[in-house]
Amino acid sequence: MGDTRWRVLPLAARALWIDLCDVADTLPYLRAPSRARYARADEIARLVGADAGGVDGAILHLVTTGILEPYQDGFRLKAY
Repeated sequence: MGDTRWRVLPLAARALWIDLCDVADTLPYLRAPSRARYARADEIARLVGADAGGVDGAILHLVTTGILEPYQDGFRLKAY
């Protein structure tokens, strides 16, 4: 990936970023959430087929680097 944030991310966060970009192609609310529909951490884990506890750390890294953005009590994909 050409994004400079790619180099500082751990492997789990890189994998989650790639998976979320793929999933967001079919679920546009990951990129543009509404009040009624947005992605919570447990849904993100379900969408990528991962354990919810294991995804929390990757989500934290993605939020810290500005790839994911908190939205209500969930997240939106800010960089894709």
